[in-house]
Amino acid sequence: MNQRQKRTHDYCLLNDPWADKDEMGTMTDTTSSEMANMTSAERVYATSSEPSIAPDNPRTLCEAREPPDWPDWETAIQAELDQLQKMGTWELVDPLQGCTPITNKWVLTKKYNKDGNLQKYKARLVAHGYSQQTGMDYNDTFSSVVRLEMIQTLLALAVAEDWEIQQMDVKGAYLNGMIKEQIYMKQPEGYDDGTGRACHLIKSLYGLKQAGREWNNKLNKQLESLGWKPTIVDPCAYTRRTADGIEVVAVWVDDLLLFASDTKLMTKMKLKLKSTFEITDLREPAKIVGIEIDRDWANRTIMISQRQSSGN
Repeated sequence: MNQRQKRTHDYCLLNDPWADKDEMGTMTDTTSSEMANMTSAERVYATSSEPSIAPDNPRTLCEAREPPDWPDWETAIQAELDQLQKMGTWELVDPLQGCTPITNKWVLTKKYNKDGNLQKYKARLVAHGYSQQTGMDYNDTFSSVVRLEMIQTLLALAVAEDWEIQQMDVKGAYLNGMIKEQIYMKQPEGYDDGTGRACHLIKSLYGLKQAGREWNNKLNKQLESLGWKPTIVDPCAYTRRTADGIEVVAVWVDDLLLFASDTKLMTKMKLKLKSTFEITDLREPAKIVGIEIDRDWANRTIMISQRQSSGN
């Protein structure tokens, strides 16, 4: 991994609250002894509880069960379990003799909009990937994301060429990746059915070492099958030219920033993507990867900033 990839990889880890942060110990700017002594799951919490998400997220399921928020957390947890079941993430089986299933943790976050208003309660089941063994439970882990310079360039082109810009979020993105290895996990913390069975993972799960890479591989194959090709300068920026115009998809983990030369083309583009993945349509982007976007159509300008406001 070269230095540019290293910086991108580290930035991705810091900005993905659902990723397994066990790799953070190898980051060049990680010197805190407190961080070094944390478990992988605690690092997930430490990152996901930055002020940009919420300072008052519960650290444990026990904390979440304290009133008055428990009904909201319970709804979020059930939504996550329903999503995992719908995706066919695992099958319950009797664990193999001598096999120790990996454990997991609930990561609970309150999401706020840029005005500081509570948007939603979100729950993720995160596997303790730090217990995976190299060569047995995983091999490659690196997954690239679109460069910030590319996002800035595309925004500038959108202003110059009067392109449409939209944003979409892939629901449970990492759950789309297929697991090649034999990995067993304990049943979700606090939601064990008491049978003693383990979860044999069929699809990827947040926290697994290979989760990001498997999702990236899946997305790459799907986009290319639909006619989008990665650009030479950035493999996470995909373009497609048709008789109707040009389309661009910039990928940052599960966030898709879409550009199209006109409104009709953008509509077709979004329909194609929705037919492939379960996607939340965020419409015109207000913020992506920490960059706030403010477009003035009348004056044909876009202002971008990376201010950090309290409660956002």
